[in-house]
Amino acid sequence: MYKIEHVKSENSKSLVISNQEETNTLLINLDEGGRVASYKHKGINIISDIENSPYNKSYAAAILFPFANRIENGEYVFNASSYKLPCNEKGNNNAIHGLVYNKSFKLIGEELKSDTARIVLYYKEKNGYQGFPYKFSIWLIYILNNGGFSVTVKVKNDDDYSFPFTLGWHPYFISSDLQQSQLIFNAKEKFLSDEKGIVLDREKFTTSIPIQLGKIELDDAFTVNSNIAKLITPDYTLKLESSSAENYLQIYTPEELNAIAIEPMVGVSNSLNNGIGLNVLDSNETYEKEWILKISKN
Repeated sequence: MYKIEHVKSENSKSLVISNQEETNTLLINLDEGGRVASYKHKGINIISDIENSPYNKSYAAAILFPFANRIENGEYVFNASSYKLPCNEKGNNNAIHGLVYNKSFKLIGEELKSDTARIVLYYKEKNGYQGFPYKFSIWLIYILNNGGFSVTVKVKNDDDYSFPFTLGWHPYFISSDLQQSQLIFNAKEKFLSDEKGIVLDREKFTTSIPIQLGKIELDDAFTVNSNIAKLITPDYTLKLESSSAENYLQIYTPEELNAIAIEPMVGVSNSLNNGIGLNVLDSNETYEKEWILKISKN
């Protein structure tokens, strides 16, 4: 039987979801945007925070809304009006990774069974933000089972006006030896960015697949032809699947760490300006996206 434990610390509230044997465990921080702070499958570390890097720098496993990646100088124009977002990437003067990564979510639903656990988290923005003056509701639905877990993000526009958005997820996957790990995905294009991480152009992707990790540094976005990416490590194989085939992936390898960020997104860097993957959500309309992780032990 799956179970949920409520954990309170001085700074935050969390949920620990696990099976009876505690071999499959999902730790969710409610006060850090409802993110997955860690995930263990059959005792193997799959998702984790980045060592010696605070969450407000790494954004480990953050849900990215209403924009994924960066907005140059925090500035964009929508429907002939100009907006200015707070720039939380100080060195590059960019707005980065959205506005809900540090918001407090509430647990509003749970269903525990012998082979699965399902929880529903909720956050409602009643006032809007600097640079994004819109009201919205967002639900995070996590389903944990013996083969992995899924996260569904559902957004509703509670405002009287349409708003622009992209959506993404920023998990770091741990490998016991990144040099012996491989990444497989079906990419059509690679985006070219400037020194501030802002997309400038794109080119045909010609790198051979699989990519041998550990011998290459990555911090790039790709247009992908398939909704499936695969990570093969010495201990486990991970399949990351999206609910639609129209996707982008941001791949990032932190320096000197056995970890890789594989970030599924519906748009790329500076999408509020370049329009690549940009969506518009009308008043009272909803948008939903699901990402599924399937794990097999090697």
